Amino acid sequence: MPFCRWIFPLLAVSALGQEAVPFPAERLEPWTPAWELTLRTDRFSDPVNTGDSFRRVAAQLRLRWTWELDSVRFVGGTRSAVGTDGNQFNAARWDQQDSNGTQADVLRGEVSWVSAGAFNSLSLGLQESGLLVSQALWDRDLRFMGVGGMAGFRSADGLVQEAGLRVAAGRVRNVLGGRMDLAAGQAVLKLDTGPWSWTAHAGRWQLAWDPGIERLRRVPRHSPTERQQLSLNAVGAGVRWHTVVPLEAKWFGSKNRESGESSEEVQVLLGSRERRYWPQLSYIWQRLSSTGTLYPVNGDEWWFYRRAQGHRVELTVPLQGQWSVSLVYLDQRSEGDPYQVTRKLLTLVRRF
Repeated sequence: MPFCRWIFPLLAVSALGQEAVPFPAERLEPWTPAWELTLRTDRFSDPVNTGDSFRRVAAQLRLRWTWELDSVRFVGGTRSAVGTDGNQFNAARWDQQDSNGTQADVLRGEVSWVSAGAFNSLSLGLQESGLLVSQALWDRDLRFMGVGGMAGFRSADGLVQEAGLRVAAGRVRNVLGGRMDLAAGQAVLKLDTGPWSWTAHAGRWQLAWDPGIERLRRVPRHSPTERQQLSLNAVGAGVRWHTVVPLEAKWFGSKNRESGESSEEVQVLLGSRERRYWPQLSYIWQRLSSTGTLYPVNGDEWWFYRRAQGHRVELTVPLQGQWSVSLVYLDQRSEGDPYQVTRKLLTLVRRF
């Protein structure tokens, strides 16, 4: 989908935008800049295929500029990265973004209508996905050129925080190429009952791409020369207990509508990233079937992208300002293999 096809619609909608969330954002001054810096070390170990093992150090800088007036918002941004490994290793190491270089990160116009009991928003351009999703289904760093939106209502007493629909559709940008197109929608319900918060969502994800090497391989029982398609039903639920040390649990499940295979992910989080110097400990267990996830676009910090299961433990400590440091240990086993790979990441982040 050539970028030029979106220029005129994007310019038109840029006069009609605001952040796609169910609550009005804090008013910003026109053309407000913001930046985000990520410094990371990554060590991957494969005890059998030792040639796949690697170490690397990387830095990433995201710049954002936001302009808004009443219900109008336009957001533009860039991503710049530099790493010790070249871009030639991106596909082989399942990276979803280039290791070195500068590119557009977001370029979208948004419009929203917010009242005391309802909200609606529409976004057009290069953007993130606003859907609730697990690491097994979608990489949060991926962007798509297309349309996103949400609509719903909330109650005046605060019990219903969100009850509505979210959608996303467009051409996915990733290092694999293959004219990859996404269409997804979900129903979302969020409740706040005081010490407890509850979330539930259900929807459908569809991904289509031209067959090729790596994760763009042919889907079983599909023609190797025709465009490949995966269609999933996805559900999820979560609960958060608001105590001195918050506790949160989430479950995500997906099922391939053609093969009937299923995948799932469980997350448990203890602590909060909003309290300076108070650590948050999180645990994630993930199980991936052979075609039960959208494996061309799943999270790139995991190693295997299908026919596998594994664990991930992360310790995050918020620092002064918007800084935080995280240590991740991950081990994952491919189905049918007698060994497991491990991955260690140390990350220092300054958020927007």
